[in-house]
Amino acid sequence: MKNNKLKHGTFALLTIVFFSTGCQKLIDYVKKPGNGKDYSDICQVKTVNSDGGDWGADYVFNYNKRGNLESIITSFPTDGNPNVFIFYDKKQRPTQIIYPYRSNPTEPGPVDGWETFGYNSAGQIVRDTSYTFGAIGAGGAPDPSSALIKKISTIQYDGYDRVVGQKDSVFYYGIFNNTNLWAYKYDANGNLAYSARQYHSNELGGTTYNDTIRVMFPYDNKINIRQTNRLWMFLDKNYSVNNSLSGASYNLYGLPLVFDAQQYTLGFNTLLPFVTGKVTVQYDCK
Repeated sequence: MKNNKLKHGTFALLTIVFFSTGCQKLIDYVKKPGNGKDYSDICQVKTVNSDGGDWGADYVFNYNKRGNLESIITSFPTDGNPNVFIFYDKKQRPTQIIYPYRSNPTEPGPVDGWETFGYNSAGQIVRDTSYTFGAIGAGGAPDPSSALIKKISTIQYDGYDRVVGQKDSVFYYGIFNNTNLWAYKYDANGNLAYSARQYHSNELGGTTYNDTIRVMFPYDNKINIRQTNRLWMFLDKNYSVNNSLSGASYNLYGLPLVFDAQQYTLGFNTLLPFVTGKVTVQYDCK
């Protein structure tokens, strides 16, 4: 996953807020969105198309026999918009993602990056090690020594299994460069209100600064498209119940069919980085 370029800002103290509520409905939506419905078992995204001209890209989602997302193939593979291949263990837990420009993730050559996951006893990803701008070696496996950037992230969750805190240790060509401390806050409806970062340089006399991304668009009362896949929510660090969209059209399950890309791309945008203009989504629903 890429380091997001954020507008610099300052605030006195970065705090991680563990938002809690006694509302059972919110628990149902976050852990099993839709009042106990798990939308990853009901609807799967098939294609995503955008009409943004030269910078617009289309995406095809593919799933394995267990129904888990296996790959996303883009019509415009390039830096920042690679293909996506996800690998699972015997428990069907994601263990590695490779972001190649080619359609074969083991073909030797340059890749946008890759990442590996470590789990705790509760089955939560608590360690995410990512490599940016590296290569697949002659043996068909990622070569860590080739990567420009290595990022080791340790992750904290709230009682709703949402990521609310993350610490990144960032290395450039093997040299420790900086740390990022992230915090994510949700409102009473279970929607992301803002994410905040504290950056600290490891250089002698290095600087520290803080910045914040706030969700500016109002949320609808429908189902967030990311709720169709829990890994998608994890990668984007966005477990919102609803969409920060307006003027969208929806299917019978309340999932968005057509919307404005600008509203979707707030914050992290890992799996669909080059959606622009009007975005159209096709689902396969039971």
